[in-house]
Amino acid sequence: MLWINNLFQSPQWLWLFTALIIPIAIHLLRRSNPQQISFAALQWVQRYSQSRARRPIVDNKWLLLLRLLIVALLTSLLAQPLIKREIYPQEGVILVDPRIGAGEANTFIHNSLPQLVGEGYKVLWLSPETPSVTSPPPQNVDLWKTLSALSRRADLRRAHILLINNGVPASHQALRVSPHWQWHGLDKASTAPSPVLPSIALMGKPPSWWAPVLEDWQIKMPGLSVHIQEQEKAPSAEQTDWLIYTGLAPLPQAVLEFVTDGGLLITDNSIPPTDNLNFVAVDNSQSTQVASVGRGSWLRYESDWYSEVFYRRADLPERLWQQWSGQDWSLQHENRGHWSASKIMAGLPVEDSEVENRRIEQLQPWLIIALLLLLAFERLIALSRPAAIMATVSNGEADHG
Repeated sequence: MLWINNLFQSPQWLWLFTALIIPIAIHLLRRSNPQQISFAALQWVQRYSQSRARRPIVDNKWLLLLRLLIVALLTSLLAQPLIKREIYPQEGVILVDPRIGAGEANTFIHNSLPQLVGEGYKVLWLSPETPSVTSPPPQNVDLWKTLSALSRRADLRRAHILLINNGVPASHQALRVSPHWQWHGLDKASTAPSPVLPSIALMGKPPSWWAPVLEDWQIKMPGLSVHIQEQEKAPSAEQTDWLIYTGLAPLPQAVLEFVTDGGLLITDNSIPPTDNLNFVAVDNSQSTQVASVGRGSWLRYESDWYSEVFYRRADLPERLWQQWSGQDWSLQHENRGHWSASKIMAGLPVEDSEVENRRIEQLQPWLIIALLLLLAFERLIALSRPAAIMATVSNGEADHG
């Protein structure tokens, strides 16, 4: 029955097709009860042709067919039929960083990419919806997750990516890319970092380095929010940005939901990763790895951060802040995704077998239009039948007179 789920979004409503019996039963019952009509003269009945007498029966058949189609369309609307369309890679598609103005992008394209300018080329904002640059640019786009998501779209497999030359986040090695993308950079001054500070929570026993690192941060960044998270209480990704988990394995379900909702989870090697997560190295080292989990990220240290080797470093506060803030946490930072087109060399290429080359479209708008037309035809035929009968009776009375 899996093929039914592929054809209908709500197949549980298909049982309503049994309602097709109702119009048929009503049609048969009406035919089994002929209406008796008294005529003034037998001569008028004899002149009534046989073909003309059968005309109401033909009208009833058309009316029955329309009503059956109406019931079938109503059932189909509830079941929400789906159609799959093949998607092919499009040439001449340019995805523009939303921080670049539309005028700047068009100038760069005409000067640096004149071979793309022609009939059918598209310039789109680099965002999940990929709107045209003729519309206002989207705000606070998470470029890392957006590019990773778009890498699986078949129509964007050969797109050109136009980005601002800014600093690249430390976790860019986890970027999912199409191997056919061509990268371009706009030489523009780096934007100032966002002044928003993350809200940090600690769940479990604090490591030995936690107190001196936190003291250093609070001196350099007054107003930094840090609190202890209770084990029994689920953290909220809307209130907590970074969660340092030092509890027992496996991860509690509440912590996994926190990451999935957009938070940044930070652990050491005492928490084993699940099998379906793809961790990649950060800063070209094996000591720190990151994986994307839902809308958030999991930063995991390969070493034991309770050991003396881990925290006996003078640059530990700066190093930790750089590694943590370099991750992609869109709900916790206003302006994420500062990329450098000249530095994006790493990334995980998406194979052709992983590409979504079919797009599922719903047929509801067309079904609604067809339903309205059928209702109009059904009413037109149903209302015209009594008028035709009355006209026939009137003509018969005139002939009899």
